[in-house]
Amino acid sequence: MPPESKTFKFLQLSDVHLDSPQNHGVLAYSAAQRAARYADLVESIATAFRLAKEHKVDAVLIPGALWEQRTIRGDTAGTVLEAIEELGEIPVVIAPGDSDPFVLDSPYSDEFLAARGMRGWPANALIFTSPDFETLKHPTRDDVSFTGRSFTSTDKITDRLLEQPINKGEETPFNILLFHGSLESHAGSDGQHRITAPFSTEELQAQKFTYAALGHYHEYIDVKDEAGKTIGAYSGCLVGRNFEELGMRVVILGTITIDENGDVQTVLEPVEVASNRLTYLAVDVSGLDEDALREEVAYGIEDHGIRPDQDIVCISLEGSCQDAFNPVRVLEDMRSDFYHLIIVDRTRPDYLSEEYDARTTEHKFIETMIERKQSAQANGDEETGAISGKTAEDALYYGLDALKRKKVTVRHVD
Repeated sequence: MPPESKTFKFLQLSDVHLDSPQNHGVLAYSAAQRAARYADLVESIATAFRLAKEHKVDAVLIPGALWEQRTIRGDTAGTVLEAIEELGEIPVVIAPGDSDPFVLDSPYSDEFLAARGMRGWPANALIFTSPDFETLKHPTRDDVSFTGRSFTSTDKITDRLLEQPINKGEETPFNILLFHGSLESHAGSDGQHRITAPFSTEELQAQKFTYAALGHYHEYIDVKDEAGKTIGAYSGCLVGRNFEELGMRVVILGTITIDENGDVQTVLEPVEVASNRLTYLAVDVSGLDEDALREEVAYGIEDHGIRPDQDIVCISLEGSCQDAFNPVRVLEDMRSDFYHLIIVDRTRPDYLSEEYDARTTEHKFIETMIERKQSAQANGDEETGAISGKTAEDALYYGLDALKRKKVTVRHVD
């Protein structure tokens, strides 16, 4: 094997979900901020492609979820096609996933693009279009092939697609699998299994691919065989879009080397390309005054490596405070110090530190609600009769709001 054929370099990214809805729960953007966020996602792809060109990779691998089929816009898809074309001879290999399936009205279809008056896919784009596995050759290297499939709808797949041997066609030294599916031994970042096309590490290993570029999970995962060798990886999502996707998000720069004995060594380098991160900081305001709260926020930002001028920062105010102290106002005064600040008020009024005459309505109400909360918690903190322990606690504070303040302040207390 000639020396230049011993190494295969690639850049891997997935789960970008271009043009997906941007507002999730407390993560709310104005129209202008949403537009800027859409632009951030596209720019992150452009940055990743520039990185691929700079490192002279042999291919860019995208195992699914490049965009959201239901919401992808023509101008976004057109920008992606232009960025791919700018890579020149570097092939971009795409295996559409469950959020961006290959369907007739998808930007993956040249016929659909032509009907919209848009340019078609450049020659260096290799897109799997069949729900069955197929193998495509590298356009300039005879020693490299890519095997993959496409989702053809947004439906979840329960079949174990890696259970039976995959026909790779003509064997090449570098056989690369692109697969969008769920490694069943791993729970997603939200602690839940988002199952589609499930597979096990053993099933993947049995396929004997040189490497598997995996998509669907939004965390970086290095998948190793029983001997501890890397056989595949998830790059995770390119940019965090909600507070289940906190912190640094990456692409993978990978190098696969096959020595003269046929032994494979795979080295993966996660690289951040997004301009900002989603970050979360919980601050207990109990016993703090304004100056102390500012210091606590500054300490938390430094301790968590948060970049206020770049990152999207959610600060959750927790604990209890006196009526005279308004921690939300303190953070509002600090808003100009942040690129984008989200304030979540989970504080409670410090009602229970006060003493109440046993004859008052407040005392009787507190006594009743505490008894209900304790009763619910004694039964596993599940709903017992009319209310749960959490509901009893919420009702306690909202009731005291009404009794003491004559108004109820709704807080994020989930």
